[in-house]
Amino acid sequence: MLYLTMDDGIRLYYENHGEGDALVFCHGLNSSHAANKRLYGEFHDDFNVVLYDQRGHGLSDRSTIHMNIKRLGRDLNEIIETLDLDDVTLIGHSMGAATIYSYVDQFGCDKIKRIVVSDMSPYMRNDGWSGGIAQGNWSDEDFMDDLDRIFDDVAYASFYIFRNIMVPDSSNVPGMDDKDYIRSFGEGVDATTMASLWYSLFRSDHRPALDRITVPFMYLMPDFPLYSMEAVNYIKEHVKDAFILEDDFPGTTHALWNQMPHEVAEAIKKFIREY
Repeated sequence: MLYLTMDDGIRLYYENHGEGDALVFCHGLNSSHAANKRLYGEFHDDFNVVLYDQRGHGLSDRSTIHMNIKRLGRDLNEIIETLDLDDVTLIGHSMGAATIYSYVDQFGCDKIKRIVVSDMSPYMRNDGWSGGIAQGNWSDEDFMDDLDRIFDDVAYASFYIFRNIMVPDSSNVPGMDDKDYIRSFGEGVDATTMASLWYSLFRSDHRPALDRITVPFMYLMPDFPLYSMEAVNYIKEHVKDAFILEDDFPGTTHALWNQMPHEVAEAIKKFIREY
């Protein structure tokens, strides 16, 4: 197993696959490098694919310090620096996209060639705009209720968020009943990790960071997105290079990387060829 040790002593698990231009994938909350393998495999023949587990996830160390989105951006920078990557394409889903926003806010785009974000607003709260989570319909009170659920039962809390705002239509989720899903979520992150990062996601306003994005940017939007066009249009108005919206993913939800991996990969490859 391969690990990189961050400057605060936390070890992050990572993998390299293939050769060529570097693609760094950043997974979301309660996920890991092991999720979405079908998507990642689409790139192995032509690219240097870098996968890693964000702190508190998968095979990486559980951390009781620095559990916030700002630190996740610093972790990404340390990975890029330690692996001596340049002209990188950053690809992030959900919290992984927030990691990218945080990285750009702190370190700019000097080592970055392109950015791909999947269904993630630069600001998750819905105070003063409707570009936040759940199409603008998740209130601060809902968020506080989420924290109570997380500390009471992290597996059920993860399932509750998944079912109520990420994939509310159960017909889009084949295979398992609710009890199986709750059990699977319990195998992801612990309560401290999830609560810390869920809190930090709601506290982090990355809208100012968009003005530092000076490379081509593609936004992947599912058919039933978690975030509204207000968030997408805000990004489009503020990035300083080309903006591409790819939204031809019929029937998909926030889990589009798992639902249509080939189509998502083809959209990313087309973006890379053209930019």
